[in-house]
Amino acid sequence: MAIKVEFEGEKKLQALFKKMSGKGMETVIATSLFMTANEVLNKSKIIVPVDKGFLKDSGRVEPPKAYASGVEVKITYGGASAKYAAAVHKNPKAKHKPGKSYHFLKIPVDLARATFVNDIKRRVLVYLKMGG
Repeated sequence: MAIKVEFEGEKKLQALFKKMSGKGMETVIATSLFMTANEVLNKSKIIVPVDKGFLKDSGRVEPPKAYASGVEVKITYGGASAKYAAAVHKNPKAKHKPGKSYHFLKIPVDLARATFVNDIKRRVLVYLKMGG
């Protein structure tokens, strides 16, 4: 299952990526993005519906890929069962236990939008302050 997400402030993050390009910062930005994606995944695992646990256990963050225009990180669910993950994610009529949601990935992604760029910048600044 894949959901394409574009964050507000993405242009600011791309500008930061370009500004730091060639200064060894691509790895720092990619690592920061990877950490943020893992936080989103962890929040999604709290609300993912659980029957036997296969869907919850299938959640992954793929390693970052750097491009000239920026960094890409994918948060995925399903693996070989991607069709099942997508079906669960799109079914508002399904009955789930309290605290679980069919939009188990969309909700944490939407919550992350508000602080996404600042979270990445904060992590980069911490790295720089540590002498990186």
